[in-house]
Amino acid sequence: MKRLLLLLLSLIASPAAAHLTPNSEIRLDFGTRAVEAEAIIPLPELGFALRRQVQAVLGPVNDPEIRAYVAERLAVPGWRVRVEAIDIIHEAGPPDLRARYRLEPPPDASPRRFTLDYRVVIDRVPNHMVLVVARNDFAGGHVSAEPKLLGALQGTRTRLAVDRGGASDWKGFAAAAQLGMHHIAEGHDHLLFLVALLLPAPLLAKGRRWNGYAGLRHTGRGLIAVVTAFTIGHSLTLIGGAFLGWQLPVQPVEIGIALSVLISAVHAWRPLFAGREAIVAGLFGLVHGLAFATLIGHLGMEPAQKAKAILGFNIGIELIQLLVVAAVMPALIMLARTRFYPPVRMAGAALAGTAALAWLTERLFQVENPIASAIDQGLSYAPWLLALLTVAAATAFMLGRKAHAA
Repeated sequence: MKRLLLLLLSLIASPAAAHLTPNSEIRLDFGTRAVEAEAIIPLPELGFALRRQVQAVLGPVNDPEIRAYVAERLAVPGWRVRVEAIDIIHEAGPPDLRARYRLEPPPDASPRRFTLDYRVVIDRVPNHMVLVVARNDFAGGHVSAEPKLLGALQGTRTRLAVDRGGASDWKGFAAAAQLGMHHIAEGHDHLLFLVALLLPAPLLAKGRRWNGYAGLRHTGRGLIAVVTAFTIGHSLTLIGGAFLGWQLPVQPVEIGIALSVLISAVHAWRPLFAGREAIVAGLFGLVHGLAFATLIGHLGMEPAQKAKAILGFNIGIELIQLLVVAAVMPALIMLARTRFYPPVRMAGAALAGTAALAWLTERLFQVENPIASAIDQGLSYAPWLLALLTVAAATAFMLGRKAHAA
């Protein structure tokens, strides 16, 4: 019955989305010694409960009545509850009031099991609903931008028993690695940047042209340098963004990523920085890392948990990168030893350049681009296209060897 109720609640108002409904939300971040709670309360419902209008002025709330009302109506029996901040924010839709609490258990109690007693608005507005979600629980294996619904409060049902089970750093590490794998696997721009850098990897540059197969040793050294440099670059800004607050607005970062794809695509067509691919990969890795840091930085973890999450997240990213290199390079190396590689390379560069221009247009003007949408949809079939490319490359390579032997 409880599972059915949670399913119905998730259909009514998904906590994974920005706060767009008149429901309140309580977002819980589970640490090793305490729980951080963030209550998001719609201003009209709060005003209705207080029998007066609440001014929608963004920033800290200094109104004594509001502060006292919000502070007195969240408790955890036997725990110390401290209000850390009350302010008005604008996430999406109308502004909301945000109350941030720190919930501290007794020294001998687990921060993972408690009873939440919350009565803001629902003590005076019986039909108001409060969704309680786990936003982050590293030790419980929940490391995601998608909150997990724990239950709901409404009317006289003001208490919710929370039990997150045993703690395990391994669960959090594995979840962070999975998040990294998922993020890079679905990040078509990140993957296309890498593939564009791989296209000329088996070739030697002569003047302003790519000129013939460079050999396995040259190709292997170049691949190791590019992948290592990109890893170092995005790791630096990922750590800086998560721990030191390095950040840029989302739009410039996304534009920078699209530019990295475009420049790499032009380089795959004609050499722009032959022999310096590792330097370029490292520099653009800094930009890509800012996008990763935005995700990790908003998960609300303690410093030690954040460090473990970054390590796991990075390992997840690297696993997918190495998988892409291992899947793509055999076909490229075989084709690079045939006369068919120039048109294949230029077609790949043209595809990457077209995608980059479409993404640039979309991100500069913040309007949906049908070309970008079509490319994203097409790239979802990348494994099948890669399989076809590998078969064609092996066929071309074998035919070339037979012709040479004859």
